[in-house]
Amino acid sequence: MSSYSSILTYSEDEEIGLELITAAKEISKVFSHQIIAVTINTDPSILATSGCDIVCSVSVGTDPYVSPETAAVVLEQLSKKYNTKMLLIGSTKDGKELAGRLSGMLQIPAATDCYKLYPEDGELRVERMAFGGRVVATASLPKDSYLIALKARSYKKMNEQNKGKIEHIELPLKEQSVKVVNISKQAISALDLTKAEKIVSVGRGLRRKEDLSVIEPLANVLGAAIGCSRPLAADLGWMPEEAHIGLSGIQVKPKLYVAIGISGQLQHMAGVKDAGIIVAINQDKSAPIFSDCDYGIVGDLYQIIPELTKQIEAIKKQSL
Repeated sequence: MSSYSSILTYSEDEEIGLELITAAKEISKVFSHQIIAVTINTDPSILATSGCDIVCSVSVGTDPYVSPETAAVVLEQLSKKYNTKMLLIGSTKDGKELAGRLSGMLQIPAATDCYKLYPEDGELRVERMAFGGRVVATASLPKDSYLIALKARSYKKMNEQNKGKIEHIELPLKEQSVKVVNISKQAISALDLTKAEKIVSVGRGLRRKEDLSVIEPLANVLGAAIGCSRPLAADLGWMPEEAHIGLSGIQVKPKLYVAIGISGQLQHMAGVKDAGIIVAINQDKSAPIFSDCDYGIVGDLYQIIPELTKQIEAIKKQSL
C-alpha cells in the first residue's frame, strides 16, 4: 500500500476523465493528495499530460467494453493499493451504476450528479441538482473516504506539459456475472446538441412529422440546431434519440433556447436549466414553461413560426 493518500479518478469516457483530473487538482491544493488517473483497457497517453501524478493503466482481458461490474472490482483493488481517500468518477449511465457498486464494496458514502466541489471547514462540500434540476442541494462529506460522481462539463479539461508517470498493471479477474456477447456500434450522427450555442426545440404541439418543415426554416435563419422533447423521440420516433432534451435525455447549455409547442414539464426543463435565454412559444397560456422562460409568445405555432422566421430574415437583410 502507498504511504501517500490519493484521489483516484476514472471514467469510461476519456473527455470526462480529463475533467475529473481538473477537479482533483483543485481539491489536492487543499488536501495534498496524489492524483491517480485510472484507465482500463484504453490508451493512457492522453491522461498522462493532464497534470495528474500517476496514470494507472490497467489491462483486464481482451474485452473492449469494461462493464461497471468489472470497473468496480478494479477500482476496489486500486483504492487499497494507493490509499485512496477520494474517488472521482464520471456521472454517466455506467458511472452511476459503478458509484453504487463501489460505495457498497468499500463502505463509503457516495454523491452522484455533482457539478461543484469545494473544501470548507475541513470538510468537502458538493453541490448537485435535485428534484429534476429545480433545487441545488449542498452536502458535506466529513468522513475520511468518499466517492463522488461528477456530471460532464462541470470542469474544464486541462492539458499540461508535465507528464505523469504511467504504471501498467495487469489484473486477473474472476468471471463476472455480466458477460458481453456482442457490441453493435450506434450509427454516427452529426447531431451534438451539447455543443450547440443556439437550439430550436419542438414538442408535442407539432401535429405531424411532416410539419418539422415548418420548424426548419426558423432554425436555419437563426443558425440553430434542432432538438425535441421526449415524446417526439422516444414515443413517436419523429426525431433521433440524441435530439431528446430532458432529464432522461441530454442536458444542454445553449446561449439561446427556443421551445416550440413544449409544455415545460419538470423533466424537460431539467435539460435546459443552464440555457442563457429561453424563448417559449405555446398556445396554452397556462403552460408551465411560461414560468421559466425569459420571453413568451402565446399562440398557434403554425402561424407564429413562419411570421417569426420572416421577420428575422428581414432584420438580417437590413443589417447587411
